[in-house]
Amino acid sequence: MRSLILILPALILAACTTAPKKEVSTPPLAAEPVAEETTAIDYVAIQRHLQLERDRDSLGFSEKSFNTCDTGYGYSRSQNCHKEHLVVIHFRLLCRDSEGTISTVLSDADLQPLNGRSVRWNLKGIQGVTTTDSQGYGQIVTAAVPSQRTQRLKLAVGSQFLYMRANEIQKVITPQPWCDSY
Repeated sequence: MRSLILILPALILAACTTAPKKEVSTPPLAAEPVAEETTAIDYVAIQRHLQLERDRDSLGFSEKSFNTCDTGYGYSRSQNCHKEHLVVIHFRLLCRDSEGTISTVLSDADLQPLNGRSVRWNLKGIQGVTTTDSQGYGQIVTAAVPSQRTQRLKLAVGSQFLYMRANEIQKVITPQPWCDSY
């Protein structure tokens, strides 16, 4: 009888500690719509579908509108149909070995590509990270509801950053501190 009195509180205590775990593991009713929102969008496939692929040397901004339900590639084919713009920006980042304003013409020998750099970008609240290749070329591919053509684009490497209009960015020559930013 004495062992029963000792076992009974242990069983009650074990039952109390395992019950909340079962409740937590059950998904809430709102879990299904959240899963739809976290579906990954395949921007590269949409870029190919909209024929916006181009060589890395073809610098600048391009944009094409599409209907999300007609496109797919991560967008639902039947829910929340709307028009978006696929934005593709090709740029090249180079740095020079001097700071401040210069009066001489720069030659290729004066420029160094920012190769293999992680570039953080922000375009009217949309943000991401891309990496430049061995020659300093980078590409941004994203989608937005309004056109991003005249929006300010922020590019940042390490603690250095710059702003330009999205439709004006192409080859960017930065001052010397960019050469050392990581």
